Amino acid sequence: MPVNIPQSVFDKYFDVIDSTFDIFGVTCQLVSIEKKEVIIKTPDNNLPNINTINDHRRGGGDRNRGTKTIKEVEVLTDIKLKVYWDAKQFIRIAPNLVVPDAEIQTISFMSDLPKFQRAKALIVHKGIKDYKEMRFVRIGDPIPMGLKQNRYLGCFWKRA
Repeated sequence: MPVNIPQSVFDKYFDVIDSTFDIFGVTCQLVSIEKKEVIIKTPDNNLPNINTINDHRRGGGDRNRGTKTIKEVEVLTDIKLKVYWDAKQFIRIAPNLVVPDAEIQTISFMSDLPKFQRAKALIVHKGIKDYKEMRFVRIGDPIPMGLKQNRYLGCFWKRA
């Protein structure tokens, strides 16, 4: 016999979990790379430092295309996340899931998924960035979490 759960139960659950972002959440910054085109005068810095055709994949940097330079610029996007530092506090997805390289787990809203997919790195806790910048890179793809698995997502990160 199926059990029918009224929508009001889910609404209350979402209200409670949403309020925990205000209480326990910290403002972090997602780091993504944007390519900007800059007009230059001298088109002679087109030679790679390393003798390879894949130099643009190694270090990125600036490359001339005729009289234009393609420049990579870091773009920081503020986002409120719940951050779990201790692996014992990681919410278990499955009992046999082991992520040995994970140093932190973050939980955010599913609406932030496109931002996570564009992000190259994460700077945790913007409030203490002046003292110490803690930069992490994502391990794998974000995973859906919570009831119905359509409102929250979790993501594992390792130190960059």
